[in-house]
Amino acid sequence: MDFAIVDCRADNETIYTLEAIGIKVIPTIKIDGLYDAVATHPDIQIHYLGNCKFLCAPEVYSYYKKILSKDVILIKGQKKLGVKYPDDIAYNAAVLKDYVICNSQYTAPEIISEYQALSKTILNVKQGYSKCNLCIVNGCAVITSDKGIMKSINNIDRNIEVLLIGQGHINLREMPYGFIGGTSGLIKKNVLAVNGNINLHPDGNRIKLFCKKYDVDIITLKTGILTDIGSIITKNTF
Repeated sequence: MDFAIVDCRADNETIYTLEAIGIKVIPTIKIDGLYDAVATHPDIQIHYLGNCKFLCAPEVYSYYKKILSKDVILIKGQKKLGVKYPDDIAYNAAVLKDYVICNSQYTAPEIISEYQALSKTILNVKQGYSKCNLCIVNGCAVITSDKGIMKSINNIDRNIEVLLIGQGHINLREMPYGFIGGTSGLIKKNVLAVNGNINLHPDGNRIKLFCKKYDVDIITLKTGILTDIGSIITKNTF
């Protein structure tokens, strides 16, 4: 059975929808000490490296070791998570076909070395919450509200299409707003799960057309405004 690592504080409706389409939900746990908005977010705690191999923060290693299936390779990261940004972004990297987008100064060394060995280019950006800020549609197409990330991508590879959307209109616990990447995740190569109603976002139609261009279907996990739950982590990667 396919599985997804999902914020343990996600709505019951979100969990139910995923399970109804055959996705086993693996809930996160709260990391004490992190600020509350991200303390249960998957993309803060764990990163999928590909080939059924995950890397996680040492604080949650024993938890995921118990709860993930035996065929999953789980690596205990060296970097502990710090209380404040940027010490909480070690595992928050976004992976495309040829690139890894992250603030490399603070990214876990295992992530850097793993992808360098696979000949992926490390694209360093100022935005530490790279995974949160990027909704990956496919290996060469992303959605973001971060102009800095868009500029960095355009400067290095014009073959990657970036849809820039407006900031806001996404809920995030105790914060003014969240990010599009944090609301979403590919549960299959051509199926993007989104935590909320995309039609309620001002750029909803543009997002739908962009996904359609790449033959990616959108599944709505819950009613209401888009809500950032720290990405939906699955074994789909590029």
